[in-house]
Amino acid sequence: MEPELEIMALPSEETLEFLNKVDTWIIKEHRDRDNKIVFTFSKDVPGEIVELFLKIRDKIDLPL
Repeated sequence: MEPELEIMALPSEETLEFLNKVDTWIIKEHRDRDNKIVFTFSKDVPGEIVELFLKIRDKIDLPL
């Protein structure tokens, strides 16, 4: 019997943007009562990073 192969999906463009641009500005994260991740950003996070996060957060492949 051959072993099963797992198929890995590529992350979305928004997820890659989050990991490459936004994640470095996050200083803390925790889960709320609904098991969603809540992020705390650095005080000196640039406005364009916040705008990017707000623009892509609904399309990120993470339970935000």
